[in-house]
Parts: sequence; structure tokens; C-alpha cells
Amino acid sequence: MSGRIGDRMMTLYITEDCRTCSGLRDSLDDVAIAHETVVVPAERASERLPEGMQAPVLVDDDRVIQGSAEIFAYIDELWKLRADWLKYQGDTCYLD
Repeated sequence: MSGRIGDRMMTLYITEDCRTCSGLRDSLDDVAIAHETVVVPAERASERLPEGMQAPVLVDDDRVIQGSAEIFAYIDELWKLRADWLKYQGDTCYLD
């Protein structure tokens, strides 16, 4: 999936041999967040990824998240943000 909201887009860097990467990609698709997936050949990963990082890596503006568990946790945060956005986007007034 590729898409843009304004000038902002996340980038998910994965390698061809990553076992959990399809799940990461599917989770980003499910939460409906604009992102680009870059498949990096394992032998060239050091050239394409942020310095010192190993795939999978998710880059969201200045935030860089490495590792499947950490990226899945971040996607969970995005689900919560999306739920709040959907809840409060209407004209209804909410009081706590």
C-alpha cells in the first residue's frame, strides 16, 4: 500500500527473508495508515536502513522503531489514536 496524507508518510523497511514482516505490513494496512513498504535485499540492508539498524524498521517522521515486537506495539498505539479520532470527529459534544 502506498498513500499520502499531506506530506507525511511512514516507511516500513523489511527484508525478503523476514518471517514477521508480512504481518507488520498487514497490520499497517488494517489500521489504514498511509505508508510505503520498502523491501531491502538482506545483503544490502546496511545501505538502505538507518545507521546501525536491522530490519524490520518503521520510520514515522523523526521516530525510528526497530524490531517486530516494538513495531507491533507502535501499531497498537495507532489503533488507539484512530479509535479516538473516529469517536470525536463528529459534531457531538463529549464531557468527561
